[in-house]
Amino acid sequence: MRIDPDRTHTYATTMAMPSQAPGFPWAIYLAGADHRYRLLAFDLDSGRHGPDAARADADRLAAQLAELGVPHLRAQSGPTGGQHLWLRLAAPGAAPDDVRRLAHALRQHYPSLDTAPLTNPATGAVRPPGAPHRRGGQSRPHLHGAALDAALARLDTETAPEAVDWLLARHPHSAAPAPRRPTGPVRIVDPVSDPRLDHPRRPLTDTTRALLDAAPAPGADRSAIVHSIFLGMARAGHTLADARAAAATAPGLVRLREDRARGRDDTDRQWRRALDTAAHFAPTPPTTRTPIDDELDRIEAAIGADPTHWARPGGASDERILYALVAVARTARTRVLDVDCRRLAQAAAVDASTVSRRLRVLAHESWVQCVRAGSGTRAATWQLELPDPVASLPAATQGEPAPAPGHPSSLLEHHTHDLWAPRSGLGGAAARIHWAAISGKPLISGTGRNPVEVAALTGYSLATVTRTLSTLARLGVPTDVRADTPTLREELDRVADRVGASGVGAQRARRHLLDRELHRWWLEEQEWRCRRGKKTGVPRTVSLTIALPIDAPARLRYGRFPVTDTGRADYRAARAVVTRLFSLVGPPPTESGQCNEAA
Repeated sequence: MRIDPDRTHTYATTMAMPSQAPGFPWAIYLAGADHRYRLLAFDLDSGRHGPDAARADADRLAAQLAELGVPHLRAQSGPTGGQHLWLRLAAPGAAPDDVRRLAHALRQHYPSLDTAPLTNPATGAVRPPGAPHRRGGQSRPHLHGAALDAALARLDTETAPEAVDWLLARHPHSAAPAPRRPTGPVRIVDPVSDPRLDHPRRPLTDTTRALLDAAPAPGADRSAIVHSIFLGMARAGHTLADARAAAATAPGLVRLREDRARGRDDTDRQWRRALDTAAHFAPTPPTTRTPIDDELDRIEAAIGADPTHWARPGGASDERILYALVAVARTARTRVLDVDCRRLAQAAAVDASTVSRRLRVLAHESWVQCVRAGSGTRAATWQLELPDPVASLPAATQGEPAPAPGHPSSLLEHHTHDLWAPRSGLGGAAARIHWAAISGKPLISGTGRNPVEVAALTGYSLATVTRTLSTLARLGVPTDVRADTPTLREELDRVADRVGASGVGAQRARRHLLDRELHRWWLEEQEWRCRRGKKTGVPRTVSLTIALPIDAPARLRYGRFPVTDTGRADYRAARAVVTRLFSLVGPPPTESGQCNEAA
């Protein structure tokens, strides 16, 4: 059964729902009779790649929507582990061609995405939250109680159809099938004076040309557009001189001209960054191994060679921060990373202040090296260090290197669950103990690892391990090595809700967004104060009901930065202003913040 949103009177509330839900599987159309999309449903299917891939893709896409300030609702589609992300578009909705282009672009970044509902405006339909699944169960939102009510209330504010363009700008894509990859990285010629890739020059793709010729839409991530344009130019064999010429006049590269007007010409750096990406990075995993794969494998092996090393104070955070850095490095195909503390904190499920402190510890231990400190809104550059190949790996306490307890990506996914959050959850030590208990084969016969084995693998005392395993058993967390992954995930969700840790990751992400916005506001305030001549600006208090572009300057959104009676910056009052606006219209996207505590 399918429900047409144009003929459903409850569409104006939250979702297109009939007055009484049928008892059999049913779905709703995403587009109306005019074939314009008023609903977007991103269906991350578990059938081809499995539930873990669908969940990971949904996590990344939901993070993009959150950074864009787009209200959305996330649901688990049924018993197979598929994921749905819903959002509503304001009238007149999005054109079918635009949504079709978005679907194909997102598919290049999220392999589990089912593009059928988004490419067939006449018949595209998806089961909404609450609808039964043909294999049993029903579509259920991830949130519960007050959090769900708040998410549904935010959906009452329809999103501008330009959200389609915002998502396209954040997901560089190719409109045509990519040519067959060479066997290795493409050589960069004339690297000093006019660098370009070593292959024949060809015309720009229609996508790159369109991005060059159009001014960024309100809310678009202009840094991402610059990178997409330069990436397309680099792959087409263009040179740095071509990039400079385009940056002087092209509407799509307005961000570079604004940076130059502020005294920072970033064209050359952005071009070399795109050129290096075009030379080494492929949208799909390479069929042959490259030196960077071997280097990252060595780093991962060194991290897992002695798990007892991470039993020291702060070690649990250090371990997951390193695994998060390696995961980012595998995607970027480089050990040199521009990453700010807050985004790394979200990847490792720790606080940004923790990342800032622990990176200094890891640098002291030669795991990472700070290549360039952060400045303003530019993130710091960190390099993952290679372990000495001639030095023997550290031995575990039982006299030989401990076996690696599972795949690093699965370890990071496990450790970043809300249940293991510090303070509100069980903590990082409990995560390491539980992982050692459920992963791999037991060291001795039996159905699972006993406390002595777990203590040997983790480096914690037997008393600590016994106490933690007892707590896990009391809460109903499976500790059997044969635990099924989807079932385990559901149990972790249930226990996290029971102990009050559910949603702490989402709260952390929102707090980081607020911190970035406060920092952006203060930087703009400083720039305004240092401006020569007569200063004009917005009033100290502006109406928060005015509809502003999502990328509007912070001083236009919030007014002048509050100060105390003594003239010092009043961060408490500023945070209250930003928090209030967040609650009304959602947070705007921001650039990467600097990687230090002052950010």
